[in-house]
Amino acid sequence: MPRQPTVLVVDDDSSIRQTMEAIVCSAGMKPLSAASGEEGLQILRRSSVDIILLDVQLPGMGGLDVLRHVRETHPDVGVIVVSVVKDIPVAVEAIKLGALDYVTKDFSPGELSARVSKSLEHLRAARELAWLREEVAARGNKPMIVGRSPAMAAVVAVANKVAPKPVTILITGESGTGKEVLARYIHQHSDRAHGPFVAVNLPAMPSELVESSLFGHEKGSFTGATRQSYGKFELANGGTLFLDEIGELKLDLQAKLLRALQEREIERVGGARPIPVEVRVVAATNRQLDKLIGEGRFREDLYWRLKVVPIELPPLRSRREDIRELAEHFVTRFAAAYGRPPQTLTDGAVALLQRYGWPGNIRELGNLVERLVVVCDAPVVDETELPLEITVNAGPTREAERESTFNAAMSVFEKGYLRKVLAQMGWNRRRAAERLGIGYSTLKAKLKLHGIGPAVEDEAEEG
Repeated sequence: MPRQPTVLVVDDDSSIRQTMEAIVCSAGMKPLSAASGEEGLQILRRSSVDIILLDVQLPGMGGLDVLRHVRETHPDVGVIVVSVVKDIPVAVEAIKLGALDYVTKDFSPGELSARVSKSLEHLRAARELAWLREEVAARGNKPMIVGRSPAMAAVVAVANKVAPKPVTILITGESGTGKEVLARYIHQHSDRAHGPFVAVNLPAMPSELVESSLFGHEKGSFTGATRQSYGKFELANGGTLFLDEIGELKLDLQAKLLRALQEREIERVGGARPIPVEVRVVAATNRQLDKLIGEGRFREDLYWRLKVVPIELPPLRSRREDIRELAEHFVTRFAAAYGRPPQTLTDGAVALLQRYGWPGNIRELGNLVERLVVVCDAPVVDETELPLEITVNAGPTREAERESTFNAAMSVFEKGYLRKVLAQMGWNRRRAAERLGIGYSTLKAKLKLHGIGPAVEDEAEEG
C-alpha cells in the first residue's frame, strides 16, 4: 500500500493549527504540528515530511526565512504558505523562494484539502520525471521470451504466482541469462506496474558512490555534493528496485540495505532523518551467496531477507528449444534498430546455434545476431554466415551422431567445415586452403573425397 503522506502544520495560533490538523487528518494524511519556525525545522530534521503548511507571521524566525531554509536543506519537501490576509507582494516573494502555493486563512476545508493534494501531485510528478530521466538514460523495456522449454515454463509459473505479492525476490543464474528481463516481467505483472522500475548495476558503480546512489545524499554531505540528490530507493518509491549483482555490495552497505528492507525507510548520506519508502526489491546474482557467507563477505541475515522467494534462471544450453524464438526476436529487434530489411534464419543456421554451448548465454546470442544483422546483406541468413567459432565449437550434427565410428563422425564434421570455409572465401579454393592452413592439392583431394564440387575455376582462382 502507498505510504500515508505527512503534513507539517507550522502556526503559532493553536486554534488554526487544530483546524488544519483536522482537515489534514480527514483527508487521509498524517498531521504533525509546530508553534514556531524553529520547532518546525527541528521536526523536519527528525521526521519525514511531504508538505509544510507554513504561516507567514511567526514569532522569532519568520515564515519566509523558514521557507528559505527548507528550500536550501530539504528541496524535496513541498511548502504551502498561509497568511491571514492576501498580501500580493508576500505571495510573489514566497513563490520566488520556491513555495508551491499560497493560501489565506479564510480557506474552506475542501479548498485546503484540494491545495494540499495538488501540491502532493506536483511532488509525485517531479519524482516521476527524475525516474523517467534515469530510465531513458539506462535502457528501454525488454520483452521476456518465454519459449517452449519446460525449464522456462517453471520459472514463469513461479514469477506469475509471486508477482502480485510484495515479497522480496532473489534471482540467481549465470551471467547473461536475462535476470533483469525477468525482474521487469515480475514488475509488469504486479500491482506496481504503474510505478517506476529502477535498475541498479552495482558492479558498474564507483565504490565511493554506491551509497549515495542507492540512498541519495544531502547538499554538502561530501565533496562535490552541490545539491540534494534522490537515491534509487526514492526514485523507485511505489515501484520496483532491481539490484543486479548483489554479491558485489560491500559489507557496510549490506547493513544499510538490510535496515531499509526491514524498516522500509532509508537515510540519505549526510541526512539526519529517516525517509519512509514503499519499494519492492528484486535482487540478482551470478555468484554463490552461501559461499560468500562462509568467507565472511556477505551477511547471512541479509541473504535470508533477500531470499524470501528464490528463482533460478536456467542457462541457454539447458533451454535449446527456445533458441530459435530468441534468435528470431533479436533479428527483428536489431533489423528495426539499424533500419535493415527483414531477415530470416535457415533451419541449418538455427540447428548450428542450437548445438553451440553459449557460455555467454542470451547476451552472447543477442550480440551474435546483432553482428549478423549489421554485416549480412542477404535476406536469408544460412549457416555459412555464422562465425567460425560457432561452427568449430558447436556439437556434432545429428548426421555425425548417427555414425557408429569416430572416423565416420569426423568425416561428417570435416565436410560441413570445408563448406563453411569455402563459402566464407567466396568458394575460392586457393584462399580457402590458405585459411585452413593446408596445401591446395590437399584441399582438392578432400573436396573430391566429400563430393564437394568446385564453384570457381582454377584459372579464376589464380587471380
